[in-house]
Amino acid sequence: MKIEKLTAGYLVLPLGYLSKNKKIIIYADGKMVLEFDAPVDMLRPDYFKYLDLSALSGQKVEIITEPELDTPFSFTDRNPAPPQYDEKYRPMAHFSAGLGWLNDPNGLVFYDGLYHLFFQHNPIAHTWSNMHWGHAVSRDLLHWKEREPALSPDELGTIFSGSAIVDRENRTGLKENEKDVLLLYYTAAGNTSKRSAGKPFTQCMAYSTDGGLTFTKYKNNPVIEHIEAENRDPKVVYVEEISAYVMALYLSDNRYTLLVTDDLLSWKFLQEISLPGDAECPDIYPLYLDEDRGKKRWVLSGAFDRFLIGEFRDGRFRPSGPPQQLHYGSNSYAAQTFSDIPETDGRRLRIAWNTTAVPQSCFGGSMCLPCEMRLQTIRQEEVVTAWPIAEISALFTERKTHLLEELSAGSNYLIDRLTPGAAWMEFWITPSEDSLFEWTVFGTGIEVNVPENIVRCMDKSMPLHLEDGQLHLLVIADTLGFEIFGGRGQSFMCMGFPADFNLNGLELRVHRGSLLKMECTLCGLENIWRSNDR
Repeated sequence: MKIEKLTAGYLVLPLGYLSKNKKIIIYADGKMVLEFDAPVDMLRPDYFKYLDLSALSGQKVEIITEPELDTPFSFTDRNPAPPQYDEKYRPMAHFSAGLGWLNDPNGLVFYDGLYHLFFQHNPIAHTWSNMHWGHAVSRDLLHWKEREPALSPDELGTIFSGSAIVDRENRTGLKENEKDVLLLYYTAAGNTSKRSAGKPFTQCMAYSTDGGLTFTKYKNNPVIEHIEAENRDPKVVYVEEISAYVMALYLSDNRYTLLVTDDLLSWKFLQEISLPGDAECPDIYPLYLDEDRGKKRWVLSGAFDRFLIGEFRDGRFRPSGPPQQLHYGSNSYAAQTFSDIPETDGRRLRIAWNTTAVPQSCFGGSMCLPCEMRLQTIRQEEVVTAWPIAEISALFTERKTHLLEELSAGSNYLIDRLTPGAAWMEFWITPSEDSLFEWTVFGTGIEVNVPENIVRCMDKSMPLHLEDGQLHLLVIADTLGFEIFGGRGQSFMCMGFPADFNLNGLELRVHRGSLLKMECTLCGLENIWRSNDR
């Protein structure tokens, strides 16, 4: 398809939920300017992407599709279909992109009075492809405003995961005005497109001097050349103990490397670390044991939420023990923590990708709820915990408390009728030592087996963490599944499935043993999109 002089602003892409991807290449005045895959469906489209081509106005444009399509594309001067955020399977309390695929959180940073969430993003369609960095900002970690993608593919490759920091000391020398420079470190995934054919995975940097509105890729990219395999996902953090910035970088298998820098541009090798059972998307961050500033530890984690606790001594990271595990479910992945949280706050906050598949929708994927990370002494061990942020209480719409006592085996109890939508359910239970019981929430069971010391949901299970004979369990339900927290956050499960809001009875069945006491607090959660001034 050839256009001698482009005048319209938007290319209309008709897309199908079940259509196969077609490669689309756009040339302007003979130069390739865009290359992407999209599930184009010219005959029976399910939704439309309006691709902004206004920058090509007045130029000679050629659009090539592989395989070639018989029907030409159409154009329009405006975008008539912005995201509605009211789709059937849109999560009500969890962030999702307005349109397009979403996966790993990237570059979580507090900057210029806002929480910035960057993320792996396909802005074209609901499936994984065309990796960009999406961008959203928030003042409360709950209500997000999506901005234009921060990073787009180029000749070095598509844009894979990474991190963000604020260069407050202007170590890079990139500062242009009164604003501190915001740095994004990312992987350029070579050999993932025609433009990057034959090129390896390298680590690159981009920066913003206007408060995170626009980003410029560093002129001397890559800042780290290819090391091995598909090395990727740089996480940068300042380590006071060695007075330098450290980058954790995934190599291959379960191997990571740490690199150091003084100027945030040139990096050198520090050490290699193995994290058995894990791979890619490293995070590295400090925690204070029992909130004691004199007991600083460092946590190194991977995409599967296994982590090492240790310290920086003699210029290196020294793990203090074997890997531990935090997440036991199937649908939390690639968690990252925020950098540059103000000292007046002092929390270590993190977000993970909720990998739940989204049934036929114009968007794909969502994030887990933000959590606060802590390091606590529990039974004489140093334990990393995760618990939903306190800000979530601002979403509570109704609060009910139920108290039941002496619940015997073989009995069924209808605790309450849940309002369809997101909900917060917190339980305190005193069970007998032989008890086996189960809740049903929106049609899905959560089983507690005291003798086996497990909480089970579907095909996954996690430890119970009874304390003084009492079980504390938090269940957060939303459109696409549950987040379940136990033992003051010692373990959690993110479980993905479309909730059946028709089955709204919160039911309890005692299969074996008895429950001496159960207290339950129920709260609905406000739809963040209805209350969001978009």
